Amino acid sequence: MKKSSLVVVGSGIKFLSHLTIEAKVNIEEADKVLYLVNEPAIKQWICKANINSESLDKIYFKYEYRLESYKAITNYIIDQLKSDKKICVVLYGHPCVYAKPALDAVCQARQLGYYAKVLPGISAEDCLFSDLLINPGSHGCQSFDATNLLVSKKHIDITCHIIVWQVGVIGTLRHAKIHNNKVGLDFLIEYLCTYYDKDHKIIVYEAAQYAGLEPLIKSINLSLLTTNDVSRISTIYIPPAKSPVQDKEMIEKLGINWIP
Repeated sequence: MKKSSLVVVGSGIKFLSHLTIEAKVNIEEADKVLYLVNEPAIKQWICKANINSESLDKIYFKYEYRLESYKAITNYIIDQLKSDKKICVVLYGHPCVYAKPALDAVCQARQLGYYAKVLPGISAEDCLFSDLLINPGSHGCQSFDATNLLVSKKHIDITCHIIVWQVGVIGTLRHAKIHNNKVGLDFLIEYLCTYYDKDHKIIVYEAAQYAGLEPLIKSINLSLLTTNDVSRISTIYIPPAKSPVQDKEMIEKLGINWIP
């Protein structure tokens, strides 16, 4: 095993409140910290916790397409490992949830013989489950990226909890500060209405980023969803539309004392 190591941690959603003790220790004890977070206060904390910290913003915004940015960040992380240092990478939320570059870096680092791992962080999904009082195990849960849902025509199980991410930036692969989301949102509503009644209640959700603040929870009819309802960080939650059909034969085979 080579001397250098890579640990990727998540900062969570809510400033400092979600940063685990394990993540803090790795940030403080690293020889070099690389970070890509979207909140100024956590950036300041990271720089105070470790003076050898470097923002990845300059790489992230250097390229027109996000995929190009992700590849460049992955390559930069791998280059840093060649200096025989303990590298810690800090990403917003959970480091594996909508965070491709560091996850790719861990996989590549292991292939190259480096010690590399990911430490879990609190994601927006974790916050959503808590704020909306959802047990994903009660009905099962499907989670889709809005753009991928449309272009791949993913099948939706309307007996499940449904979470749709990135609804504020449908169809964009660039770092566009201004994006006309109306066309994409209209397509999303049209697609969802092939599964749900147009008056089915959905929730537009945004997790709180600071302690003491409340999350955004807005319940509306599916067909009435507009660009005024969503921001770049909005998520849509769709509750089950009906109960699943139970396989009575399987219930008997499993010996379950079933209560409908």
